[in-house]
Amino acid sequence: MNPRTNRPYSPNCVQLRDKRQTLPVWKELPRLLSLIREHSVVIVDGETGSGKTTQLPAAMVEAGDILKPGEKLALTQNKVLQAQLVAKRIAAEQDVHIGNVVGLKHQGQNATDGTILDVVTDGSLLAVMMSDPYLTKYGAIVVDEAHQHTVPTDLLLSLLQIVSQKRPELKIVIMSATMNAGLFAKFFPGSVRATVDGRSHQVRVQYLPEMPTPGTLLKEVLQVHATGESGNILVFVPGEGDIRSLISGVRRTLEGDTAPLKETEIGQLDCWPLHGGLSDIEQNQAVDSTAPPARHGGKFGRKLIVATNVAETSITIPGVTHVIDTCMVKNSMWSAEDESVCLRKQFTSKAVAKQRAGRAGRTRPGNAYRMVTREFFDTQMPEHTVPAIMECDMVGETLTLLKLGYNPREFNYILAPATENVAKALGILAAMQLVSQATCALTPRGKVVASLPVDAYSATLLLASSRFECSDEILSIVSVLEASELGAKLFVKPRGKEQKERQRKIWQSFCHGSGDHLTLFRIYMAWRDVRGTSSEDQFVSDNMLQIGTLRKVDSKRVLLYQTLARIPQEWQPHYLELDDPAYHTKILMALAAGGYMRVAKRDPLNPKVYHTVRTGAPACLQPGMALGPPSRHNEWVIYQEFMSDGLKGGFINCVTAIPPEYLFSVRPAFWWDAELQLTGHVKDGIVQIIAEMTGISEDIVRGGMPSRPSTATDPR
Repeated sequence: MNPRTNRPYSPNCVQLRDKRQTLPVWKELPRLLSLIREHSVVIVDGETGSGKTTQLPAAMVEAGDILKPGEKLALTQNKVLQAQLVAKRIAAEQDVHIGNVVGLKHQGQNATDGTILDVVTDGSLLAVMMSDPYLTKYGAIVVDEAHQHTVPTDLLLSLLQIVSQKRPELKIVIMSATMNAGLFAKFFPGSVRATVDGRSHQVRVQYLPEMPTPGTLLKEVLQVHATGESGNILVFVPGEGDIRSLISGVRRTLEGDTAPLKETEIGQLDCWPLHGGLSDIEQNQAVDSTAPPARHGGKFGRKLIVATNVAETSITIPGVTHVIDTCMVKNSMWSAEDESVCLRKQFTSKAVAKQRAGRAGRTRPGNAYRMVTREFFDTQMPEHTVPAIMECDMVGETLTLLKLGYNPREFNYILAPATENVAKALGILAAMQLVSQATCALTPRGKVVASLPVDAYSATLLLASSRFECSDEILSIVSVLEASELGAKLFVKPRGKEQKERQRKIWQSFCHGSGDHLTLFRIYMAWRDVRGTSSEDQFVSDNMLQIGTLRKVDSKRVLLYQTLARIPQEWQPHYLELDDPAYHTKILMALAAGGYMRVAKRDPLNPKVYHTVRTGAPACLQPGMALGPPSRHNEWVIYQEFMSDGLKGGFINCVTAIPPEYLFSVRPAFWWDAELQLTGHVKDGIVQIIAEMTGISEDIVRGGMPSRPSTATDPR
């Protein structure tokens, strides 16, 4: 009888229990639980496949004496997909539904009321600390995959060291790969280290005889499919474009009357992409779908899962016995000089390659094929990946630390970020009037912004909206931007030229002349008009929309509204009447008031290029933006994101044209500031507009702008 539900255990649960007992960590659980009882901090290190992610937290809850009555356990994961799959697995093993005993919390979902074991993303646990710095609801924190060194994980570990000193009774378990455990032991004095065996099945690793050419990966996939032992194939590639390219190549080779190879001869191969840009449904399909059966008396079928690094950790994809690793990854690096994020493809580390290979040995012996030579692997690939905190912008992290009362310059990080990035983050927050440069402390507005579950830029926009009586409309716009990744997850991924052309026409039908913000708003509001009616499914299908993403937008909107409603002195609910003659003007004014930190001006000599106001960096528009052809109406724009690939230059994403007089009237102090150090056509444009609006001659304006006036003169 299941004590959690007072019902007999299901046959599936009984079967899972038998499998649990075969995991390498199972026999180690009594020893690990004993160490956890005796020590505040335990570091559990071991390779992938031991089962520690799912088994140890459940055992801690079931022990009965590690958590006090009413306390909970939090198990952190690096990515949303990992959190979802881990929660689903633990819930199945406990024979309960998510939300009953086993909780799940990430940016788009919170099912933790009344639960005991909460699977949470590391970022969502940081968000909890903003209102509960010492995590008093929790009696135990299990940090999984700590060796991945994501920014939220490293910041969380740094804060947990402080929490452990304030709450020595709190049990902290850090789970890491062996090669990284020493760092955690040093950072947590008095901690104890325990090692568990990894996978119980051997993985044979093979290398290329020579470095790959463009067609090598496709040939390797087809070779493994045609001649390899049974089992599914997992391929690691750097980015979404690489996923699409490989799957397209496989389909061209195997499908159609003119295909050079026939699936009836070498077996059916079902292709599944797996990356963070997919909807939850698509991600779950890639993981949970079964391999196709043999057809026409031919060979057995396989699944081919082509994934980014989202599949590296904590995810067991059933039936995978072949891993093909390009040994490449796409990482992002913040440039403090031009305030852009550079996406770059690079070779991954040996440690990551080892972890990827382990995916092939989860359930039986497997094979890993590395798309490099053995010599290159040994001599050219780094031992470890550079931790992300050393290359991120630190704006959000700095805001978090300041909210918790810590000086980001002096904070004891487990791994320190780049000094210039912290300095730049403080400068950005000071320019947004969220931080006092004199005291390195949050301003009253900064404290409010830090309490909102969005980044500083979106929070500033939300708070600015009440002034223009369009807080409801801006709330919807911010919710779409946050929940759909600037619209990237709003549409179904098109297949083939016909679907791409159809989607282009759909996008154009919604396009607003000002740009992307109001276009995304139109799409969301059009869905809202049919939501819950008999027309909803047809509308979503006709417009190739992701219903799951739209519902996430709704959930995000509700969360933001509930949070903002608690600060009526800063935000009041207003909505515009559709027949208001200033309807779009007010929304654009609010966007100007909230987006003034991300403004660009078009180059008069090269209309395809914009220059950002704060740094003067050149950037093109991301293809597919709603902004129309170059005209005087879109000379000045705000943008949500400035990206660079390090090769072709930068591009700005999610762009809206803003009349310059809006920009200067809603934030006059920002523009009347010599600290911008503007040059070229950007300064010429600003000087001209300021002169026209103030009556001051251009010579005086150009000669030197005065210092920033008191913030009291800058209306909000």
